[in-house]
Amino acid sequence: MTRIPAGDAAAYTGGLECPGCKGRLEVSVGSRILATTLGLAAGAMAWSFSWGSGGALDWLLPILYAYLAFSVVSALYLMFTADLRSKPAEPMAVRTPIASHGPGVAHH
Repeated sequence: MTRIPAGDAAAYTGGLECPGCKGRLEVSVGSRILATTLGLAAGAMAWSFSWGSGGALDWLLPILYAYLAFSVVSALYLMFTADLRSKPAEPMAVRTPIASHGPGVAHH
């Protein structure tokens, strides 16, 4: 039950090291899905509020505001409520020999 900095939980969702036990942790799938859903909802609201604002950058501002809203909301959600769990061990890579039929033999 060691505290992990909120910025690390949001930045390294795929894997970070626990400062207490030195084990590998990751943000749970449920937290990631909820953060993405909330970010998309915030982006859609920012898009709808800024659409048709007028001016030379009328086409660009809704995209920019939607991107910023998605980024901020999903990161803040993960910073405050991310559910961390132990990361499963990665399987060992197995090398298999490549069959050779001698020099100059091509395969299709």
